[in-house]
Amino acid sequence: MVVGNEEILVTDREWISRGAAPHPAPPSPNLALAGGEFLAAGLQRISLEQLDYAVAALTGMRIDIGIHEARKSLRRVRAVLRLVRDPLGDRTYRAENVALRDAGRLIGGSRDATVMVETVSGLAFLYRDLLVPGAFDVLRSHLLERDKLIRRRVSGERIDEVVLALTGARERFAAWPSRQGTSGTLDEGFSTVEAGIRRVYRRGRNRMADAYLEETPEAFHVWRKRVRYLRFQMTLLEGMWPGMQRGIVKDLAYLADALGAEHDLAELYRLLDEEPEMLPDENARHLLQGLLLRNRTRLQAAAHPVGARLYAEAPRAFTQRLGTYWEAWRPATGQVG
Repeated sequence: MVVGNEEILVTDREWISRGAAPHPAPPSPNLALAGGEFLAAGLQRISLEQLDYAVAALTGMRIDIGIHEARKSLRRVRAVLRLVRDPLGDRTYRAENVALRDAGRLIGGSRDATVMVETVSGLAFLYRDLLVPGAFDVLRSHLLERDKLIRRRVSGERIDEVVLALTGARERFAAWPSRQGTSGTLDEGFSTVEAGIRRVYRRGRNRMADAYLEETPEAFHVWRKRVRYLRFQMTLLEGMWPGMQRGIVKDLAYLADALGAEHDLAELYRLLDEEPEMLPDENARHLLQGLLLRNRTRLQAAAHPVGARLYAEAPRAFTQRLGTYWEAWRPATGQVG
């Protein structure tokens, strides 16, 4: 996309990845409910597949890619938990959500360090015609060393700890009753997931308002998290009205990537503020911070109309519309497809 006279590339962090030589990972399991699947069984299947993929990523992929893929899978499972928070009960929801959150945090530092390197590489590539060659090489060297140290810290026992936590979560998820007619199973109606969708949508809508009112990195980061949960939930329900749902999911994916890139820039700016020795040349440091601010502003501006369109409806109207789609999609047998 073009903002002003400059191209700002945000889909899949393309503006970063062009300068970072990314290594693609194998596709993760399909997140959508399948045709003919009962709701409870489908949500359980998706959760188990995502947990299995997270373990496989951590044990079988290159560490940086594996950590990235595992964290994405954990966010998807947490989106499922938010979808069925009310029927699960607050106690179960909180226990499982905290367990997955804490597992993700154990390996989060490694991914954050890798993103710092990618961000500097991406900016150097984007502004290669304007910068003195090697302007940010010292910073990139320091970040690479930092990345290696953090990777060593989270490898080995730390990875084993996360895998153990995810294996335990999988056993608990597999034990949940999910067959129709089983005592304690989820109801098959839209009411089962309506409150969870409405809560995530409402919080995203409110956090968007906060972000543009406060204009702080923290506020935009909180909004980003709400966007991601809604994105995963809408992906789950894509079969209701594929054309309509794919449009919503595409906008949410764009928005999540824009806010993710904005967050990466903010984190690098914060690091330079807290550790100026990472880039000792004051002129180069101020130049980089100026570029970070400039691009953060542009990404925020690019996100606004997309967010305004996605969150245009009141929360109740949004879920009532989805409920209408659900009833047209779901046959009288109680199945979801």
